[in-house]
Amino acid sequence: MENAKKAWSIILKDLKSEKKYFIWTIVYSVYTAFTLGLAVKGQMEAPKYLNPVIDGMFLMLIPMLGFYFCRRSFKYLSEDSYTQMLAFFRALPIPNQVVIVYRVIQIFLAYIVNGIVFFGLMYFVIESADIQLSIIEYMAFALTWIGYGIMISGAYMYFEFSNNGKGYFKSTLLFLVGAVVAAGIIKLFGGNMLLCSIALANRWSMLSPLMWGMLVGATASLILFSKLTERKLRTRDLV
Repeated sequence: MENAKKAWSIILKDLKSEKKYFIWTIVYSVYTAFTLGLAVKGQMEAPKYLNPVIDGMFLMLIPMLGFYFCRRSFKYLSEDSYTQMLAFFRALPIPNQVVIVYRVIQIFLAYIVNGIVFFGLMYFVIESADIQLSIIEYMAFALTWIGYGIMISGAYMYFEFSNNGKGYFKSTLLFLVGAVVAAGIIKLFGGNMLLCSIALANRWSMLSPLMWGMLVGATASLILFSKLTERKLRTRDLV
């Protein structure tokens, strides 16, 4: 509880000092909502032609909702800003457990804000498509993908805190390539993640097994990568 209070105080300082950057967070969510919303409508109209493109876009872009833009996110490659932040925290000193809780709270805060903007706008973009989801069923669909995004965010946290700027950039590129490959494999075996998540949300609503599987996977991922990240921070040289 004490770690959470300390972590939240750091986040409040971030929010006060970097307000102007959060405009870009909303801009990204709005842009992504319209882009993927139009893509979803196209998928429903021409499933044979757009798949696996749409699956690949969802697999790559949904995890990005776990970030809100700040000066560090713009400067991580040129200034190795995340390493600088960790060095600053260590000098104060702020325990590694607080740093982990700080990052996890950031993830959830980003998904609350970005999730509402992204999935809210996308609902209006795709409502004319023949998807036939009620509000509750659409929420199940949204939570399915948010669960996936949080699951990947655990790995992003580890890459972010265990590498310098260039290493983090390379890890991100590897993930993007992996998302494309995964979409291709799903297509190869006759699958379609988007249509599957819609169908299960439509059939099972908030009892969707895919949704709960993703949420359980997200919880397991955050626990696992929090432990791995904390272990890495104990031994990482930040000089």
